[in-house]
Amino acid sequence: MMEVVTVGWLTMDDIVLPDHSCRHGILGGGALYSAIGAQIWTPEVGIHAVTGRRHVETVRRAIAARGIDARGVAAMEGNGLELWLLHEGDESKQQVPKLTSSTADEVDEARGPLLAAYETARGFHIAPQSPAGSLANAARLGRLPTRPIITMDLLSDTFIDRRLYGDLGFLSGITAFLPSEAEIDRIWNPPNLRTWLREQSVAHGCHLAAKLGEQGSLVCHGRSGDLYHVPAVPVRVVDTTGAGDAYCGGFLAGLVAGRDIAECAAMGTASASYVVEACGALETARPANSERDRRLKAVMSKIERIDA
Repeated sequence: MMEVVTVGWLTMDDIVLPDHSCRHGILGGGALYSAIGAQIWTPEVGIHAVTGRRHVETVRRAIAARGIDARGVAAMEGNGLELWLLHEGDESKQQVPKLTSSTADEVDEARGPLLAAYETARGFHIAPQSPAGSLANAARLGRLPTRPIITMDLLSDTFIDRRLYGDLGFLSGITAFLPSEAEIDRIWNPPNLRTWLREQSVAHGCHLAAKLGEQGSLVCHGRSGDLYHVPAVPVRVVDTTGAGDAYCGGFLAGLVAGRDIAECAAMGTASASYVVEACGALETARPANSERDRRLKAVMSKIERIDA
């Protein structure tokens, strides 16, 4: 049985790094990076996504070779999502669809129903996709009779109508919402991030985490409103692409394992630390459990509870 299934986009990326070097044809996307992040903690991970028909066999083989279940990767007409990932500094980057790319809506429509073998998964992560796709997936997964754990990230790039996220009522139907601080600022622009996290988390009974990049994350419990700062792991950064997605995968793996939210955030932080040490999801190291646990312990020792 699958422990974790990620739902979202697979992409074929050309990555322009801060030093202006370029890596061509890198398999990426939030569904894959979050699966990589989850796999660091649990071996039973699947992906529900689509890719262009001309890429599909290569993509399935590459994902399966990593040890991630690729049966949920379907083929669609067209090329699927093909992106430029442009780094404009150590922290700033943007995604630009190529002229040959399918559109976000076409990809979301082509994904189709969940595999029967995935329906009993204990946890699902809705990786960044169109707002309509994200909200529809949250509703569909919430109707599963197994009542799985559901986490969700979002996308606020310029080619996405991020106004559709304005009503936060969807939080009541998911377990944890894991956007970045920058995304929160772009969409909701709260005057005080910590107050906003507490208010929304308790109002909707949903754990919230704000990813802060190299500053780590803030995570708030969905019932108590307890708020924690979880620091990042200091590592040599090669490429930050997918770090936030990997955080989400590690966070979900923690929820599925029954960990408290501070430890879930620390697991996500450790997952992200491995992704940023490589360029490309499939280049990410597969650490020994002892090494993984060492990073987790280091993060846990520096978690700070933030009083009201």
